[in-house]
Amino acid sequence: AVKIIDCTKVSNDYRERFLPRELYALKKLNHRFIAKVFETFLVSNRMFMVMELATGGDLLDILKETEGPLENSKSRIVFRQIAEALKYMHSEGICHRDLKCENVLIFDNKKVAKITDFGFARTVYLHTTGRRLLTETQCGTISYVSPELLGGRPFDAMASDCWSLGVILYVMSTTKLPFSSRHQRRRQLTKRYKLPERLHNDCKDIIKKLLEPTVSDRLKMDQVLQHKWISQYSYTEYPFLT
Repeated sequence: AVKIIDCTKVSNDYRERFLPRELYALKKLNHRFIAKVFETFLVSNRMFMVMELATGGDLLDILKETEGPLENSKSRIVFRQIAEALKYMHSEGICHRDLKCENVLIFDNKKVAKITDFGFARTVYLHTTGRRLLTETQCGTISYVSPELLGGRPFDAMASDCWSLGVILYVMSTTKLPFSSRHQRRRQLTKRYKLPERLHNDCKDIIKKLLEPTVSDRLKMDQVLQHKWISQYSYTEYPFLT
């Protein structure tokens, strides 16, 4: 697959800030659950990115195919794969800032999920001191963004990624978004969303702890991977997603 960006049709801000960050992230990151980009090159003001082909489409396509939420065993596999990729990204000092179902690609006969699209990715540490930076840029897809991003103040982009991961799990488990766009931030801050009774209790628990409006109480990625819902199964249990 080839992603083509016409540099004459994008904003100066994108060309000078976001595109270099995306290229940096693609160069730095190498993980089995991150979609590979084999080559990037510029021809006549067009940036070409040659990447592996997602034969299974994206996670939203899978949910449309199944015409309903994923079973517990299947959503757990997808979730663990993208959680591993996100933990790796954060350990490398890079946040994604646009995690959503459409940015999770499906490979290998619908058994493997990989994160893609690093157009909003950025480093979160100050190179000179190693101090973690807060970000002020409001980016991402509105239904998946955290309440602190909507608050319009500097925020921790890694914690915001964790919120988006919780939204992805909610969508996989229900095929719905947890919060409507009307009064979205108020609903987020008051935890006004519903979890179906049929959901596994451990799955409910991890969703609640990721969709936690208090940033200091929200799960971090190492805590996510230690959670009993996903720490108790082996990778030999891959079922087909559809």
